[in-house]
Amino acid sequence: MRPARFRPLPSEPPALLRRPIRIVAHEIRLSFLFIRNDVWTTVIPASAFVLAAARYAGSAPVAVLVAFVQGALYFWLFIYGFTLTNQLFGIEEDRINKPHRPLVSGRCGLRGARIRTAVVLVAFPLTGWWFGVAHWALLWEVVFLLNNVARWERHWILKDLFIGIGVLAQLAAAWEIVAPMNALSWRWVGTLAVAVLALIPIQDLRDIDGDRAVGRRTLVIAFGQRTTRYYLATGFLLLPVAVHLLLMSPSRSPVAPVWDVVVAATSWWIVARVITRRSRADDRRSQRLFEQLYTLVLLSAIVVL
Repeated sequence: MRPARFRPLPSEPPALLRRPIRIVAHEIRLSFLFIRNDVWTTVIPASAFVLAAARYAGSAPVAVLVAFVQGALYFWLFIYGFTLTNQLFGIEEDRINKPHRPLVSGRCGLRGARIRTAVVLVAFPLTGWWFGVAHWALLWEVVFLLNNVARWERHWILKDLFIGIGVLAQLAAAWEIVAPMNALSWRWVGTLAVAVLALIPIQDLRDIDGDRAVGRRTLVIAFGQRTTRYYLATGFLLLPVAVHLLLMSPSRSPVAPVWDVVVAATSWWIVARVITRRSRADDRRSQRLFEQLYTLVLLSAIVVL
């Protein structure tokens, strides 16, 4: 008898699965196009804080991996719902400030964006309920609907306040995916929420034309570029002091001083840029540095807590 011949495994999935796989892959790619400018402020730093909470709680490796995956999914939906509503109700502004966005560039139609928004508005709080953080999910959803749909962000006080509340809801949820909040986690969450609330007007420096076109009164428009730049420079000058006193100094980690140096160098670099580099492209880069600084501080939590 001849030996049986073994057929090689197919290189592609069965035809029945190809369409669902293509649909899922398309949705992931499209969602990334909506959120790509905000990954540094949500998915990456918040997932890092999940890991910090897991390490602090002494979770087993498998539990750490599960928590990380949960956090990545939750924070993807966290920012996806925000960006969908923000872009649906800000198309005219985006034509001026951000013409690369999916709705303006034609990569996604209005009907498709509305359907995805409805799905995410349901899926996000359900995911929060599944992971035990439904209260933070609902708080964030209310905030971004007031901000983007009700357009309460027309005045800089509410606009900046909503972002501060968003940071609180984000980081508290990141910790509670793993463990209950305690005095230590509240100190980290509170410090970063206040810091972002105070310094978030840096994002308005690059969007002045679009904000004026839609009647939004940001801090820059209300008080002028000169005053706003000196205000921000003062804030970034003091930020490393606050991070040291409130976050790094209480830590017994031997690497905490290294993070102090990294935070100070990055923050003071932003000070120099805000004062001396004033083009729209420069302001965009300065904002990105702030987002990366936020991520650096939360990455430090993994090793200093």
